[in-house]
Amino acid sequence: MRYLAETPEHAIGELLGPFRGTTFRPAYLRQSGRALALVEVTLAASLVTRIPDCTDPRVLSALELRPDQLAHHDRVLTQTVSRALHEAATPAEGPAGLRWWSALTGAWHTTIVFTDHERSGEVVFSEPRALVRSDPVVARALSVLGIRTRT
Repeated sequence: MRYLAETPEHAIGELLGPFRGTTFRPAYLRQSGRALALVEVTLAASLVTRIPDCTDPRVLSALELRPDQLAHHDRVLTQTVSRALHEAATPAEGPAGLRWWSALTGAWHTTIVFTDHERSGEVVFSEPRALVRSDPVVARALSVLGIRTRT
């Protein structure tokens, strides 16, 4: 499965979420001694149409899901729902993933793509770009998360 954020701020926010309410440190933008990077992902329309938008109550109803099954901080519970959708589908039929709100804020949305249900060429990745504190998208993510910066 691929977990994709719909905006750069959201992607950064998912990584920096554990640091909510702290003062920014440059180490936040590094993991295992390497700089974090952002990669833009483009999904083909043929894939997007096979990914149910679970922010729509009608879609939830059709999939026999409740919001509280997806809007939970416990990833074990949310991954159970995702796994059930995956197992009920085949690469030729059924959902190729799902779209839902981020646990960090309702303003951000996550798209989950079942990698074994995507077709060749339906997912395209850009070149990675290293994240730096001066990047405006980093600043916006820090602001949403309440991570203070020294001026």
